[in-house]
Amino acid sequence: MNIFLVEDEYWALAEMVELFKSYEPEHHIYAFENGDDVLTVLDQVRPNLVLTDINMPGIDGLELIEKLNQLDPNIMSMIVSVHDEFEYARVGMKFGVIDYLLKPVKKDILFKAVDQAILHIEKESKRREEWINGSITQMLLAEEIPDYDILHSMNTCAYCMVLIAMDKGSNFKGWKATSVSWNDLRQKFANKSAIEVGVYCVDLDCWHKVVLIPLPNVLQMSDIKEKLSSLYEQLRSLPFPIHMGFAVKSEQNSLYGVCSELRQRLDKQMTFGMSTWLPPESKMQDAELGSVWEKVRVMELHYKKGDMLKGSAALKLILEDLRLKQVTRRQLQLFIHDLLFSLKYNVLASKLGMVSVHDLQEDVRLLNRLVSYTELFEWLNESIVSIYCEKEIKDFNPKGLVPVLLQLIHNHFQGSISLQQFAADHHVSLGYLSRIFKSQTGHTFSEYITNYRISKAKELLTGGVERLQEISSLVGYEDPRHFSALFKRIVGETPITYAKRHAGKTTGYK
Repeated sequence: MNIFLVEDEYWALAEMVELFKSYEPEHHIYAFENGDDVLTVLDQVRPNLVLTDINMPGIDGLELIEKLNQLDPNIMSMIVSVHDEFEYARVGMKFGVIDYLLKPVKKDILFKAVDQAILHIEKESKRREEWINGSITQMLLAEEIPDYDILHSMNTCAYCMVLIAMDKGSNFKGWKATSVSWNDLRQKFANKSAIEVGVYCVDLDCWHKVVLIPLPNVLQMSDIKEKLSSLYEQLRSLPFPIHMGFAVKSEQNSLYGVCSELRQRLDKQMTFGMSTWLPPESKMQDAELGSVWEKVRVMELHYKKGDMLKGSAALKLILEDLRLKQVTRRQLQLFIHDLLFSLKYNVLASKLGMVSVHDLQEDVRLLNRLVSYTELFEWLNESIVSIYCEKEIKDFNPKGLVPVLLQLIHNHFQGSISLQQFAADHHVSLGYLSRIFKSQTGHTFSEYITNYRISKAKELLTGGVERLQEISSLVGYEDPRHFSALFKRIVGETPITYAKRHAGKTTGYK
């Protein structure tokens, strides 16, 4: 904080400056020989605490305190004077004087009073900051403005509004789980000439942050754009996609109106599986997906024949194509909805002849919890397998049993599944079923179950389940030590190490 020392006696001022060196560099100390000199610097620097004498040339200490109080009621003052008069203290208290010290002041008494003043200012500053941040969040989310002059004034200021969003599907429990230093971010955009309008960084929710950067003049925007671009590059180093856009709020626009429009624009244009940078002039268009739908027909043939290995390989090519096209979440959700709708329609039409639209509905809201194409593949592959396992197996073709067996594994992986019993129930030989299972999935029956259980264990470890014994039991292993050894062999690290590495303990923007 900034501490002003105001004293017209040269040696007394020099002594105070020497004493207050103990408060540096945490605090900035400024020395003045009279109140008039203080008034000349207020456009460049604003004090948090002022220690002043009363009798000085020009305006006296009480007049200075009154003017400072009129400028900013949050400026706290202390009087250090030889005058032991109650009237001086009474007048001073009206204008934010928090202590009255008589000269000569002992060093320990002075330091104790200043320490208490600093503590008081810090508490009040924190309380005020929390109230303002909460009020700003309210104004960003609702049209109604709380009935305070300062808030109405803020709503009519010009800002560069920055919206930073974290993918909701990430394993991080919001921005607080990262090591991003938002105080450093505020300092990055602090404008020393904009004393009355600060840089604010507030939470809309645990996933969205808004930064308000004051715009005293339009010429600043080029510098702000450069810093925002640099900030985006630093945030991209986080282990999950982040989406960042900004807009200019003029004095005529409301905070709520600009924020609503910016959120809609970012939600509509954020890219799936990678970070998004969205300056105001950016206009993203939907990718052309004609060639992707051609690959869908090839994939459909493989799944329809029961060849899961070729089907999943074709699905990976489709998703890689979408990734290279950098499709938005919105377009991807529409594509996945149409894909599942089409596959299910074809299966049901061949089975029933007539299809009800109600039977074709697929819930694709789970996409909102996915952040990578790897996660998307795992979920989508399961969804497609579940569609084809419902198909009747014509002419008792054993190849059609594989998707049925996969669905059984996906639904009952926690329990004991016998390949021998499944083969007997469906009247095929165990050896033949084992061979077609491996040819269609690329894994033996035992390998597939183990890998699937470990993938579910990863989800539990990153989803908040902490006890190893509980996770082991939930994925079908009664012995936690056996589960831990199996997990390490497949993943390359123990379950505990994996959980810690995905628990938000990563370095972010400093």
